[in-house]
Amino acid sequence: MHKTISPFWERKDLQTQMWLPTSPRGLLSSLVTLHVLRLGSADFRVVGPDRPLQVTVGQDIVLPCHLSPSVEARSLDIRWIRHQVSETVHHYRNGEDLYREQMEEYVGRTELVRDGLSRGSLDLRISWLRPSDDGQYVCTVTDGASSGEATVKLEVAATGSVPQLSLEAYEDGGIRVVCRSAGWYPLAEVLWKDPGGQHLPSVSQRHSSDERGLFDVEDVILVTNGNRRGNWSCVVRNSRLNQQQETSLHIAAPFFHNARPWMVGVAVLLVLSVVFLVVGAYLWRRKLLQSRELEKRVAALKAWRKFLLPHHTDVVTLDPNSAHPELLLSADGRSVRRGRARQDLPDTPERFMYQRCVLGQEGFREGRHCWEVEVKGEVGGDSWWAVGVARDSVKRKGSFCLSPEGGIWGIWQCEVHFVSLTSPRTFLSPIPIPRRIWVCLDCTQGLVTFIDADSGVEIFTFPPASFKGEIIRPWFWVETEETQLCLRDNTS
Repeated sequence: MHKTISPFWERKDLQTQMWLPTSPRGLLSSLVTLHVLRLGSADFRVVGPDRPLQVTVGQDIVLPCHLSPSVEARSLDIRWIRHQVSETVHHYRNGEDLYREQMEEYVGRTELVRDGLSRGSLDLRISWLRPSDDGQYVCTVTDGASSGEATVKLEVAATGSVPQLSLEAYEDGGIRVVCRSAGWYPLAEVLWKDPGGQHLPSVSQRHSSDERGLFDVEDVILVTNGNRRGNWSCVVRNSRLNQQQETSLHIAAPFFHNARPWMVGVAVLLVLSVVFLVVGAYLWRRKLLQSRELEKRVAALKAWRKFLLPHHTDVVTLDPNSAHPELLLSADGRSVRRGRARQDLPDTPERFMYQRCVLGQEGFREGRHCWEVEVKGEVGGDSWWAVGVARDSVKRKGSFCLSPEGGIWGIWQCEVHFVSLTSPRTFLSPIPIPRRIWVCLDCTQGLVTFIDADSGVEIFTFPPASFKGEIIRPWFWVETEETQLCLRDNTS
């Protein structure tokens, strides 16, 4: 799992042999010089874990790597890569994070844990794990002419839904039973058990992956008149996590009486009819309850807005001193989009230099506040944007943690994903994705709420937080050129 760094003076290559002098006096002088160099250099190994790391999709992980013995690492060149040298996950050199070569799928999701650099720790934090993050990572260290590496194996996994069993049709003298389950990674194993607990072979299998890379599975068996009557079970198992989901279905003898296809077909039809009626009634009742709940929320929201706006009408503008050099702000400071070229702006402490973010000019320390953001241009698909609030002390340079722990409360549209920036992430599913969003901040209660301004439906509310009296400012992130974030007057 590790390799010893070989200093350049220990390498017996042709170049070294040609460099060493042949005269006794020159040889002695050279040996003394090499001895002094060796005394001034660190002799260490790069060490990784001796077993794979397992993590669930959506969580964060710290990939461990360290130098042995523990030596100062802040001035070294540290690079985490995937399968090939060109696939850079994170690059750090001499106190600075370098993002120019970073793979696109890791943008905004990696952070070198700098607290341990002085002790030789080279740990890398990756946020919001995806199935595509599964595999080997290599921690490489370069110190002048020396280099070393260690391998870390990451196993990403997800346990899917409880299987759904259904009687599909009469086929070849028996009943076709289908087991379906979704949301697994890696591909799950499906096992069937008859009423006696014996395993049965399936007659067909099918699987597919969704937009997140998680697998849906479908497995079929044929229950015939010669099989036992009783409970038939479908077990879907994730061997990596040693977790499983199981569902049973009771099949009684009348299904096979005289093994006549028309009788089985009628029985299956009756069962399906009952199921459809029950499901239809459930969905109708659920829709009715949702409609009533929506009416209550809209009424409450209107009452809150009527109470809030006369006293706390927040006119929010963008702070140009905090804007990333690729962000273009309107003259009135009320909209932002990404440009195609990087502007020549000073690298001040207030300015975001890596993440394409900008803060609001206004800051809030107490009371309740609300402002409206409109998303123009591309909203779903390949768009990438976020809105919310951030502590005034949020990190402006290099990568930072996109969560309340990193000083950010927001909702994020990242290609096909719409999530809240919790840790781990919370997937949101309003359809369609809202174009007008209220960002509501209650400094006293420590609450941050997002509301669909068109429907009045609450999108997400973060758990209460302690702002500790710090100034909280509006926060915006625009990654795609097709998207523009505009601030609207909430009195309109």
